[in-house]
Amino acid sequence: VRRFGSWQIHGSWQPDRGPCVMLEYEKFRENVMKNLQDKAFDKPICEALLNQKYFNGIGNYLRAEILYRAKIPPFVKARTVLESIKHPVQKSELTLSRKSKLKKENPDLLELCHLVPMEVINLGGKGYDPQRSGDYSSFEKWLQCYCVPGMKSLRDSNSRTIWFQGDPGPLAPKE
Repeated sequence: VRRFGSWQIHGSWQPDRGPCVMLEYEKFRENVMKNLQDKAFDKPICEALLNQKYFNGIGNYLRAEILYRAKIPPFVKARTVLESIKHPVQKSELTLSRKSKLKKENPDLLELCHLVPMEVINLGGKGYDPQRSGDYSSFEKWLQCYCVPGMKSLRDSNSRTIWFQGDPGPLAPKE
């Protein structure tokens, strides 16, 4: 049985879930970065993003959109991706204002885990609605990757479909 998650402002989560990616961003980021040695991060990033202990609130369509915007192949080891965030390569010749502008224009994966769901909330309406009970058009126009014609898809080890563009990465399932 597939369960679709829902989010409610001021709602409560089950106790084993991590901090909310939208409302508790700093705690969320800290939770991920301090637990990089957990075996959950041995998996492909597309699978790790569905682990609610670390990425509370991220579901299938959000993981596709986040990875697409970050230009990260879905089947790269999660720890590798996240350690690059922990130790970014800095260009010393850049001014502080230029560094700040580049960061804003190129958010890292964890920032996108916050920003992308916020975009959906700001669309109004229901956003993602698997039953498509209301006006779904603004959400469909917002999507850049998930179920978008021309994108590739594979099933992860949990049989969930991940949508992406380009190379799937070294941990991709063998067809």
